[in-house]
Amino acid sequence: MRLPRLVLFVGLLIAFAGFAAINPQILGLFHDDGIYAVAAKALAGGDGYRIISLPGDPAQTKYPFIYPMLLSLMWRISPPFPGNIIFLKSLNVVILLAIYLISFVYYRRGRDRDEVFAPLLFAAIVCTNPLVFSFTDYVLSELLLVLLSVAMLAACRHDNGDSKVYGTIVIGVIAGMACLTRMAALPLALAGFLHACLNRGVRGGAWFLGIFAAMVASWFLWVAGANDPLVRGSLFDYYLGYDLTGGRGGGLVGFFDVVVGNARYLAQSFQMLYLTSLVPGLVVLLAGITVVGMISLRWRKDAATWSFLVFSLVALLCWPFQPSRYCLPLVPVMVLFLYRGVDRAARWVRQIDLSASLNFILGKLVWAPIVVVLGLNLFWLSSFVWSRHPDSTRGLYGSRAPYTWAGFEQTFAWVRENTKPDELLASAYDPMYFLYTGRKAIRPALHRPATYFYPYGAARPDVGSAAAIKPELVELGAKFLIVDPMDGYAERLATLRLMDDIVTAYGDQAQLVFTSSDGLHKVFRLSAR
Repeated sequence: MRLPRLVLFVGLLIAFAGFAAINPQILGLFHDDGIYAVAAKALAGGDGYRIISLPGDPAQTKYPFIYPMLLSLMWRISPPFPGNIIFLKSLNVVILLAIYLISFVYYRRGRDRDEVFAPLLFAAIVCTNPLVFSFTDYVLSELLLVLLSVAMLAACRHDNGDSKVYGTIVIGVIAGMACLTRMAALPLALAGFLHACLNRGVRGGAWFLGIFAAMVASWFLWVAGANDPLVRGSLFDYYLGYDLTGGRGGGLVGFFDVVVGNARYLAQSFQMLYLTSLVPGLVVLLAGITVVGMISLRWRKDAATWSFLVFSLVALLCWPFQPSRYCLPLVPVMVLFLYRGVDRAARWVRQIDLSASLNFILGKLVWAPIVVVLGLNLFWLSSFVWSRHPDSTRGLYGSRAPYTWAGFEQTFAWVRENTKPDELLASAYDPMYFLYTGRKAIRPALHRPATYFYPYGAARPDVGSAAAIKPELVELGAKFLIVDPMDGYAERLATLRLMDDIVTAYGDQAQLVFTSSDGLHKVFRLSAR
């Protein structure tokens, strides 16, 4: 399908905004972005798919390899860190532009092929959405998963179910790539399988499963063969796999807390999706329009979109973690429902027996919610990209942390000048310290996310005890404990208390050797008894 110049121009504007939003100095404050960067550095340097920031260089068995592999290509283009941060983050800008173009095709498919304005606005709303756009400043796989999700849904809408299996093969390949990006893409694979079965019966389902299984088998073979006997201890659990209980357990009661809590978090994500807090009453209007759009989109005609939504919601409700980050692939689907609702309302208006001019005016006014949503997105976007706050550091979705990057830079410099290259650090930002100082590091806390978010409004984060963690630090030979601000983390206070307890447990064997000029960063020298 040929794309009009206006479509390409708007896409390039959005990409330019994404590039302008990049902070070329900061990488690793999200923690997972530091892990991805470390894995990309290992691949680029020929060390294999490993977490080389950790003692023992364990194999990366938690996050599949597609995104780090792409990231390693950017690392090869510009190896010196941190000078290559802008190259690493530019990968997500390119992915954002691809999301825009595929979203245009996704909306346009099955409609008037000469229609340009409506699919252009649809793609622009998807890509300027705060939940999506803010990830251009993070080295994370979320945007690649959004791209693959909307690409598979567009392929399903294009697949007409003829006797040829090419469509099923394409869908199977995209679903496989999505799961090799994040295993959270499993709902997408289930949707693709259902589409294949509905369009080509058992034969289509078999083709899909064969293609999909052949692709994801490589990941499971890697995980099964990546046995690191030298890597042991509970501090490594967070890096090497998932705990389906979230570190809490609790049986049916705990599971009920997760489902109820995630339902409320998803409701908040809907408000963030459209920035409804900025306009009183807007959430009710948009929710009603979305419901109308869902009703108007028939199940059988668009089974892949519907099943992807249902399977995703089930997974998001049951997974023991705050779901806002994981609902990004649903953004194009939710915007599509909003569009369908407005389109259905416009049809109702045209059926009212009024004058032609009045019908025309009302038909245009019905689309006002779309204009409002885009306007709110652009208002947020301008603040995210252009606003400068010298006394704070920008976080996810444009949130602000009450500290500057200068304190981290001072701490990095001290570590580089006053520690040996083979000395182990203990830090909440362990991959970040490895990237900026070259010293291996590990997080001196356990990862129990179910305790961070549930029960909703009454969570009590648990990150372990000093009595359990100190022996592991001693065994690993940790020489320094670094305490930094952790604003934005649900477990912030619990982790900082734990670090205070670790210092107390070391007693006179923990010596304060550095404090940053802002007083927010401290380094303790540790000695084993």
